[in-house]
Amino acid sequence: MKRQNARTLSLIACTFTYLLVGAAVFDALESEFEMREKEQLEAEERRLQGKYNISDEDYRQLETLILEAEPHRAGVQWKFAGAFYFAITVITTIGYGHAAPGTDAGKAFCMFYAVLGIPLTLVMFQSLGERMNTFVKCLLKRIKKCCGMSITDVSMENMVTVGFFSCIGTLCIGAAAFSHYEDWSFFQSYYYCFITLTTIGFGDFVALQKNRALQKKPLYVAFSFMYILVGLTVIGAFLNLVVLRFLTMNSEDERRDAEERASLAGNRSSMMIHIQDKAVQRGRQRREVYGMEVNDLQSVCSCIRYHLHDYGTTGGGIRGLGCVFSHQNSFSSQLNPNQYFQTVSYKIEEISASTLKNSLPPSPTSSVHPDLYSFTDNHQFTSRRKSV
Repeated sequence: MKRQNARTLSLIACTFTYLLVGAAVFDALESEFEMREKEQLEAEERRLQGKYNISDEDYRQLETLILEAEPHRAGVQWKFAGAFYFAITVITTIGYGHAAPGTDAGKAFCMFYAVLGIPLTLVMFQSLGERMNTFVKCLLKRIKKCCGMSITDVSMENMVTVGFFSCIGTLCIGAAAFSHYEDWSFFQSYYYCFITLTTIGFGDFVALQKNRALQKKPLYVAFSFMYILVGLTVIGAFLNLVVLRFLTMNSEDERRDAEERASLAGNRSSMMIHIQDKAVQRGRQRREVYGMEVNDLQSVCSCIRYHLHDYGTTGGGIRGLGCVFSHQNSFSSQLNPNQYFQTVSYKIEEISASTLKNSLPPSPTSSVHPDLYSFTDNHQFTSRRKSV
């Protein structure tokens, strides 16, 4: 997200800087020419008023009449051919301004028509541009194969180069055609084609506005319409190839940030699973320790019971106690002190050390302690074992 914010702020700063530079350059190039032209027009106005003795009010009315009659000098603008020309300038956002709706119904329909037509036209030109780029890519790949080149893959530089020269060629073809039909210079015709195909549409140069061309030159009218549509497709393909790639950088950054957030969430879940596994492992270890305690207790009890049956034999009780405490010692060595003092074995040892000392006879072969004695009362020991 920080990368996207930095890019947005950089674009805003670059745009305003570009505007300031453009304003400074246009001011330096056009301001003096504008002032000279204004002075010349004012001088011509005074000359005409003095020559024909026209008042200021009459001159303003004559000026307004000339401006309103200018569109009609090119012929009828709202028959089908002229209306189709106007519709093209609306949905392509060229907007020459050579003709405009005069009725309220026409203005309302123009707004509704533009709202639906402009998005449709943009999507169409973008789709056509993508198809054109795909066709050019396949064509370049076949050309490379026919030329015997080892690398037949078409790079982005190849596509940009072909798109750039396609745009230049389209502008040159239009400039040659319009300079012939409109009696413009080649530079003026090239300027008209550029302003038209980039949908700027100043309206200072407009084709089909001389000698009733909309009604008398159908082939030239058809060429003009097709040139505008095909030229916009070529320009759209080039823009789709170059400019839209930069426009999609924010969406790519958003996708990358989403992937990073998903990976972080996955790491958290894996850490939780790892912690749960450790907890399960710890619980399993506790159960194993508890099972060892139970097994040792069973061993203690079984040894005691076995030797109680053999109590009549010599040294049997002492051997039984040796079994008891050998199991205890082996089990206590596997636990830390805190765990050992909480076990059942410790309780048995505690009882054995305190109670059996006075009840067992001494024996030199006892493995418990030299002060421990043999069993004297089977019933008394059994009751203590049950209490444990």
